[in-house]
Amino acid sequence: MKSPDNYLRYLHRIAIALCLLTAPVWAIPCTAQQNSFKVLAFYSGKVEADHIDFSDDARSFFTRLGAENHFTFDVTTDWTNCNDAVLGDYQIVMWLNDFPHTQAQREAFQRYMEGGGGWFGFHVAGYNDKTTKWPWFVRFLGGGVFYSNSWPPVEARLIVDDTTHAVTRGMPAAYGAPVNEWYHWRPSPRENPDVKVLVTLAPSNYPLGIKDILPGGDTPVVWTHTKYNMVYMNMGHGDKVLSDFMQNNMIANALLWLGKRKTGVSRKTLPELRPGDYPELVTVPGGTFRMGSDGNGRDEAPAHSITLKNFSIAKTETTVAQWRVFCHATGRAMPDLPGWGWHENHPVVNVSWDDCVAYCHWLSAQTGRRYRLPTEAEWEFAAAGGAQAHGNAFSGAAEIDSVGWYAATGYGTKPVATKKPNELGLFDMTGNVWEWVSDWYDAAYYAASPAADPAGPANGVYKVYRGGAWSVPASNCRISYRNVVPPSSSNFNRGFRIAADF
Repeated sequence: MKSPDNYLRYLHRIAIALCLLTAPVWAIPCTAQQNSFKVLAFYSGKVEADHIDFSDDARSFFTRLGAENHFTFDVTTDWTNCNDAVLGDYQIVMWLNDFPHTQAQREAFQRYMEGGGGWFGFHVAGYNDKTTKWPWFVRFLGGGVFYSNSWPPVEARLIVDDTTHAVTRGMPAAYGAPVNEWYHWRPSPRENPDVKVLVTLAPSNYPLGIKDILPGGDTPVVWTHTKYNMVYMNMGHGDKVLSDFMQNNMIANALLWLGKRKTGVSRKTLPELRPGDYPELVTVPGGTFRMGSDGNGRDEAPAHSITLKNFSIAKTETTVAQWRVFCHATGRAMPDLPGWGWHENHPVVNVSWDDCVAYCHWLSAQTGRRYRLPTEAEWEFAAAGGAQAHGNAFSGAAEIDSVGWYAATGYGTKPVATKKPNELGLFDMTGNVWEWVSDWYDAAYYAASPAADPAGPANGVYKVYRGGAWSVPASNCRISYRNVVPPSSSNFNRGFRIAADF
C-alpha cells in the first residue's frame, strides 16, 4: 500500500507493540482497546471547492470519532488503493467527495461489497448519470439515477422516516439540516423494495432552490440498500454539513452500525457544563385547569378542562449566553443578528422550532436529563401560575406593565427576569419574546383534546408559539392567546424556554 497509508498503519502497529512491551502482565488487557473495525476513507483534492471543504471537516470529525470510539480511520487520495489487496484489510470503505473512475477500481469495489464489505458514501460519492456508465453501481445505490439538484446550497427541513433504526435512533421526527446541495433521483430509491429510506426532504421545502429548483416529489437523502452493508447520505457539500449536533450523531451512528457495533455513539461536546450555561428549571406540580378562552375568538375556544402531571419548566427564556455555549460547543453559527445586537442576558431570537429542538437534544446529551419544548397545555398552565393561579389575563398580574415587555415599552428584547415573576417564580411568560411550544396546530384540536396531558395533533403544517413579545400590543400577550408559523421559520421577536419531565 502506498504512502501515507502504510505509514499510518505502521504507526498504529508500533503503538500497540509499545503498549504490550511497557505494560505489566495485569495491564495487558489494554489490547481490548484495540480498534474494533477499520475504515479507509477515499477523497480527492482536485474536485469542487465545496466538496474539498466537506472532506476536510469530515476527516477531522472521523479522526476524533475514531479515537473516542476505538476504530481505525485511515485516509488516502490514491484511488489505485481501491483494489482487492487493500480493501480486504478494511471492514468499511468511505467515499468522502469522489468515486472510482477506472474499470479496475470499480470491479474491485464490486467484489468487496459482494463479499460482505461495508460502504459509507456522501453526496457526490453517489452521483450517477448517463456519463458515469456504471450500471452495477446504479443498482447498488438502489436504482435511482441523478436527475436534478437544488442551487445554491440551502438549509432544509428533513423528515426522519424511521426513528427506531440504529442509524437514526434518537433523532426527532424532523429536524433542520445545515446548508447543503440537495440531489433528486429518478426513479426514487424508495421504489426499490430492497431500499430502506431513513431520511427524506420534507414537502414543506418545495420549491427548494433559487437558480436550480426542486419543485416537489419524493427526495430521499439517507438510505441503505438492505442487500448490502451500506449507507448513502446526500449531505456533503460545503463547510456547514457537520455543524448540527443531531445530524453529526446520525453520521456517527451510521458508521458504527456499518462496523457492526451493537451500541450507537454518545458524544458529549463539553466535559462539564456550569449551572449558568443552561437554563434553571422550576418544578410545576400538576393539576387541573381551564385551558383556552370562550370570549377571545375561535382560535382560543372552546375553553376546556385539562389535567397535567408534574413537569419542570425553565425560569426564564433561553438567553443569548446560553445559546452561545451551544454554538461554541457544536460549531453551529449564531442566528441572524437582530437590529439591537446580541446582549448576553437577553433572550435569544431568530431561532426556528427546529433550532430549539436541536438545542434540547444537545443539552440532553450533555447533562443526561431529557430536555424538550413544553407542550402547549404545559406552557399555558405554567404561565397562569399552575395550581396557584389567580385567573389573571397576563402571567403574574391582571395588568401587563408589571410583568411584561410589549410594544409600548420600546424596541427590542430586554434582559430576562427584570419584570415581576408569576406565582411559580417564572419570568417573562408575558412579552419579551414569543415562545415556541412543541405542539402542531389544528384549529379543531381544542374541541377534541384529550383531557389528560394533551400533546397536540399528531402532525400539521404549523407549530404554535405563545406569550406575546416586545413587538406586539398587550392584547396579544394574554396567556390564552395563540399564534402559529411553520417550524422552519424564525423571527427577531421569537425565542423559547425549555421544559423537562419531572
